[in-house]
Amino acid sequence: MAVYMCMCYPTTFEEIKEIAEEKRWKTVDDIGDGLGCGTGCGLCRPYLALMLQTGETEFEALLPAARK
Repeated sequence: MAVYMCMCYPTTFEEIKEIAEEKRWKTVDDIGDGLGCGTGCGLCRPYLALMLQTGETEFEALLPAARK
């Protein structure tokens, strides 16, 4: 399953990346302060961090480690 957007603040990572580059945001907190993304449920935060690190805007779902 591909993850490509923030669900709480319906904005695609592609849109977020463009805005972040324009505003020169460098952190997930910058994005949260500016757009709200990453401040609702928080599930997109690891994807936002990956987006900032890699420039990619679509990711395979990160699944939690299997529980014992």
